[in-house]
Amino acid sequence: MPDPSSILSVVPAGSAHRVHGHRSVALPGVTVDILTTRKIELQQWELRRLNDPYWRLYWPMQEGGVVEIDGVSTVLKPGTVYLIPPRTTFSTTTLRPFSKWYSHFNLGPLADRVAPGIYAFSIAPSQRSLLKELIKLGAKPGSMRFPWVSIQLVAEVVKKLPAHVWEQQRLDTRVVKAMEFMSQHLGLKLTADQIARHAGLSVRNLNHLFQQEIQQPPMRVLLDYRLDEACRLLRHTEDSIEAIAETCGLVNRYYFSRMLRQYRNASPAAYRQESL
Repeated sequence: MPDPSSILSVVPAGSAHRVHGHRSVALPGVTVDILTTRKIELQQWELRRLNDPYWRLYWPMQEGGVVEIDGVSTVLKPGTVYLIPPRTTFSTTTLRPFSKWYSHFNLGPLADRVAPGIYAFSIAPSQRSLLKELIKLGAKPGSMRFPWVSIQLVAEVVKKLPAHVWEQQRLDTRVVKAMEFMSQHLGLKLTADQIARHAGLSVRNLNHLFQQEIQQPPMRVLLDYRLDEACRLLRHTEDSIEAIAETCGLVNRYYFSRMLRQYRNASPAAYRQESL
């Protein structure tokens, strides 16, 4: 008799459909959420200790921009593409006016918790071809088709990241289950007990595993997820601060403001108005 865990069924019990078989390959699901892809001409680019919940891809057309992380400055150079993972605190300055292509994107709850920093890669011929396609799309905004090329460009660059960047993804499956549960229920008043029960753990073991695997308690991770989503809504929607706080389970705008100031160094209004 086959092992039940090796059986793949993609339809619910009791359905008229029947799909059964043996799972030969099973890869995890992947999210590629492109928030924006743009070219910008910058006369001034002064950001102070910015900390966002999404990835940034920078492709400078001229030299002139500088990114500073932990006291180390990186001059953005043409012919190089740069990736900055979520939750990297960085500042910028302008040596001279310059232009750059950039993209903001997310890769899902686990991939978005990688090691912070800035990662630079030489431009490959295939990426130059993608840039030409982006330029063509941008030249005809009235006839814009689905911009697959944005996803292709992000994928081309992300796959160059070294293995050590992804090490934080090697998590206990119970931690992963708890994290997925939290990220999918941001608007609910979740308790540690609810999260632990969903992961098949006691609260004590849940706390221990989170400290061991990601050096943060589960409720702090939940707050991160809530602030991440709130930041995304602030930057990419016109929803009110009150509505965003409610959507993200942040009680009210006053608690939201206090948490954002504490963990993202900005008020909701200031964060929304910051230059990209």
